[in-house]
Amino acid sequence: MNSNDEPPLTGQKLKTRKRDEREKYDSTAFRDVFFQGFLECGTDLEKITKWLDGSANKLDYRRYAEPLFDILFAGGILAPGGRILHDDDDSKVSRTDMCVAKVGQDQLKPFYQVFCKLIRQYKYLEKPFGDSLKKILQFLEGFTFNEVVNLAMITGIVLGNGLTTPSCLTSLFEDNLVKSGISLEFVTIMFRAWLKESGIDGISSGLKKAQLDNRLMEFMPITKQSPESFDKYYRVNGLSEIADLQAEVEELVQSTSAVIEPQTQAQEPESSATEAFSEGTTATQEAQEFSKPLLGDVAATAASAATATAATATAAAVTATAAAATARKQVNRQML
Repeated sequence: MNSNDEPPLTGQKLKTRKRDEREKYDSTAFRDVFFQGFLECGTDLEKITKWLDGSANKLDYRRYAEPLFDILFAGGILAPGGRILHDDDDSKVSRTDMCVAKVGQDQLKPFYQVFCKLIRQYKYLEKPFGDSLKKILQFLEGFTFNEVVNLAMITGIVLGNGLTTPSCLTSLFEDNLVKSGISLEFVTIMFRAWLKESGIDGISSGLKKAQLDNRLMEFMPITKQSPESFDKYYRVNGLSEIADLQAEVEELVQSTSAVIEPQTQAQEPESSATEAFSEGTTATQEAQEFSKPLLGDVAATAASAATATAATATAAAVTATAAAATARKQVNRQML
């Protein structure tokens, strides 16, 4: 062993390179440093955008993306259940009103531009952005009605411009949100904003990609989950495009069922024909076995009965095969 391989003496301190050191994750420390610069920008979203861009490396957005978007959406770090995490030290700022949930509705589109520029500049924030929005929708019960309205509108704007995918909406299928009607209120406002951004074609395309186009009914309380209630609700609320979209989905489901059912019925006669033919073959074999001379008159009687059974089974097979052919013709005519 050379001198370089010897273990250090007891009590000797080992020096580590800075690049090997990693600070402990501390979201509240991030919040405190974030607010120091963020609050200096006031309500000027132009200044906020520039400050956010210039602070990316210092604040380590890659590591602290979740508290970053918590603050921009809700004004502070979200604790489990959706409440804002407040510091025990009253001298520290725990929440700002310069966030999506608190600003006026006329500032929502400019706030979208803040998100858009930030994510375009730092692509690694794209997934955390969608994840944060999904989490916030799960905690809607912790927000006031006006805050929910703002969050619904920004969601519609974001989805209409493709900044994230509609998969974030799966949070709205939570039982507590559906039963309370929050999910329905949210998507009603969201669809209005989404329609303005990309029209019904954009909504239809986005929902299909996320495999949510056939789940719109699930946003409604269970007592209202019927085609009639759905159609009436959305037309009364000025969203006839969504009602028409749902009607198209239901029509497609019905037409698909109409094609599958006759095909199933056509398979049944073929199955009966196969069974009948098998029975006929078995009966014939039994007749031949019993007709051996060792059994005399008894064998002759059994052979006659077995042969008759075979003839009946064969006739049934012929009839079933003909029925299957007729059923197939009917299916082909329906498909045309």
